[in-house]
Amino acid sequence: MGSILSPACRVWLKSQVSHVDDLQVDITGGSRQILGGTIPQVAVVAVGAIYQGLSLGSIDLIAENIRINLPQVLKGQALRLLESIAVTAEVKFSERDLQASLAAPILAQAITDLFSQILGTNSQPNQWLVDWDRVHIAPQTLILQGNLTAEGQTAPIKISMGIAIFEGHILHLDPLNITCSLDLTGSNITSHAIDLGNDVNITQLQLLTGELLCQGRIQVNP
Repeated sequence: MGSILSPACRVWLKSQVSHVDDLQVDITGGSRQILGGTIPQVAVVAVGAIYQGLSLGSIDLIAENIRINLPQVLKGQALRLLESIAVTAEVKFSERDLQASLAAPILAQAITDLFSQILGTNSQPNQWLVDWDRVHIAPQTLILQGNLTAEGQTAPIKISMGIAIFEGHILHLDPLNITCSLDLTGSNITSHAIDLGNDVNITQLQLLTGELLCQGRIQVNP
């Protein structure tokens, strides 16, 4: 049964992305298990996938003991996840991947939201706009650059940050430095913490020359 579902799942995943260099899907389990709604393991390896403008680099995912309502799906009902599952993931992003992704609205908005969060509640994001155009990955440092427009004035902006993980789910940006000639309330901040939630457990996060590596587990809930 797994040998039948794996190609079908691969075709579906390819339909969700605009491009992928290589995509491998391996579903393991006996026919009786799978038809009963339990999939022992799903492994997905994707290289060079582009999803909604995001260049995803290389991704290696393994999910185990997946329980779905397959008997009902075979009768025409919608697919549902019946229990939480833990997904082990290893991802690698090159500087080129992130640079290409800056044009994607979903990433540009995420960076702007993070910038707003860093500045704090005293900032007024509706009064400024950032066009992010450059990302650089150096050992232990991530640098974002762009042009900020506020109150009719435009000036270059640069955010340099070290990134570390505490307790598996707290992203610590330290040291943090924001450089801009325009007056931004909160831009003198030197560190910032982001709680990713208890469903995330990152075991490794490395910033190397031109590359970001991340390993961990994510709890996916019904």
